Amino acid sequence: MGKLATPMNKWSLVCIAVFAAFLMFSNSASADNDAGEYVFFRIDSEIDVLIANKGTLTLRWWCAGGTSFGEVQDGTASESTNSADGIIKVASSSKEMTDGGCIFNTSDTLRASASIDGWVTTEWTGVDLPASGTDPFTTGASMDYTIRVNGVTDELSNTLTLNGTTASASYDGTVASQSYSNYGGTWRKYIAGATTGGYVTGGADGYVNRATTSTLTVSATASTSVDFGVTATTSLNDESGLLFGHKIQVFQVGGTFATTKISYGTVVAGDSFGTTCTMGTTTNAGYWYCPVPLANTGISARYSGTNFQTTTESYTDRTAGSNAQELTIIAPASNVSGGGSSGGGGGSTSATPATPATPAEPATPATSDTPAIPATPAIPATPATPASKGFVTLAALDLKEGDTLSATGSDDPDIYIANEWGYKRLFLNPAIFNFYGHLGGFSAVKNTPSTTRDTLVTSGLFRNCEIDDPKVYGVETTSEDGGMLHWVNTTGDQAVADDPDFFKKVFCINTNEFNWYPQGSDYTSVNQVPVYSR
Repeated sequence: MGKLATPMNKWSLVCIAVFAAFLMFSNSASADNDAGEYVFFRIDSEIDVLIANKGTLTLRWWCAGGTSFGEVQDGTASESTNSADGIIKVASSSKEMTDGGCIFNTSDTLRASASIDGWVTTEWTGVDLPASGTDPFTTGASMDYTIRVNGVTDELSNTLTLNGTTASASYDGTVASQSYSNYGGTWRKYIAGATTGGYVTGGADGYVNRATTSTLTVSATASTSVDFGVTATTSLNDESGLLFGHKIQVFQVGGTFATTKISYGTVVAGDSFGTTCTMGTTTNAGYWYCPVPLANTGISARYSGTNFQTTTESYTDRTAGSNAQELTIIAPASNVSGGGSSGGGGGSTSATPATPATPAEPATPATSDTPAIPATPAIPATPATPASKGFVTLAALDLKEGDTLSATGSDDPDIYIANEWGYKRLFLNPAIFNFYGHLGGFSAVKNTPSTTRDTLVTSGLFRNCEIDDPKVYGVETTSEDGGMLHWVNTTGDQAVADDPDFFKKVFCINTNEFNWYPQGSDYTSVNQVPVYSR
């Protein structure tokens, strides 16, 4: 965990033998020179900061052949500077130097160790004292912090800069010193934890604080490391990234997140809707993630997206980083005449109305002599699905959600509108089509091949989204241009059990169209809704 020593460019601990006294006579004795020599021990941390005034810094040393060691503490009377400044100055002729068996001018080898609460004890060896009292000597070493936090990300793996402003980290045990630093090009938190058994907590404004899952073991013999969601670094305590303070789930009203999730658009939240939320993708599709600052007092999130009504929902305000993540559901209605997430329609442009079919002749009644043989009941056909018709996406059909389309020139010139699930609805007549002027009128209808029209499955399930009526109705076609609505009076769970695509088939209509239809008796099952065929 400590930085690597680099030869001759920077030294974490420097021992310099210097002459502090200037002799008046060039032939002064060697003993006189010894009295003026000092050794400077410079003690710094792994991020090149002197460890000064951070507690009791103890230095020990011994030399080859010594039977004991010399010991001095930074800032004590036996230390010549008498200042806790991270530099320990020891006279070469002092008792402590003699205790260590170190003799200058004899090419002796010095070994040393430094210790202080909050840092890992460091020991270094093989420092040769100069053969001459005029030759300085140098060596390199540093002290590692007992705790290092390697980084913080959010739950989507986005990096949050660990600089104390964007993201932060703290230790709830005793701390001798701590510092944020981008030493080496990466922002980290360095903590001189002096006691064991505490937790490290990572946090950021707008996110949920996360603490280590277990307490840390702080030791003077080895450092420990922590990260929150950082995958590029292996830490002893590898935690998950920070949860966003607010998470928004979006699906169409009347459906469920599993069946009608909305995976595009924009969500904003907070004061004046000033926080733009991040849209989830792939496995997170349908969710938006909002780092609303704690200082915000606004409690609303707003969704907006093509083909949907702009919808706002309230949430519970978070006032502390320790507050849990708030999950809010927004269920917008379609602003297009259609459901699943779009609108529908029927009728034609200026095409000649279809000629009514010739009524079928009634069957000849059976005579009393020959009883009629009852017909074998027809076995209901398996309902068609978009997948069974070869539907993949609207884009593959050169369509987008909310497009109106007609296979003009075919045997079915009616106008439809498509949704993203591969379903379409019929505009039963021109009057109904004209209820939806925002669709652009007849001139905006796309002329498509009949194969494109037939790839989309026609649905007859409607809901009045203009008044946010949760009831779903099935339409019964009663004539060429006429129809009747029947409330599908069943539970949502039963509806999905009867037809897994039920909510994907529901198209929004407005009040004008809803009021245009007469209403018939309720349907009690989805299976009673007629299947439209031309």
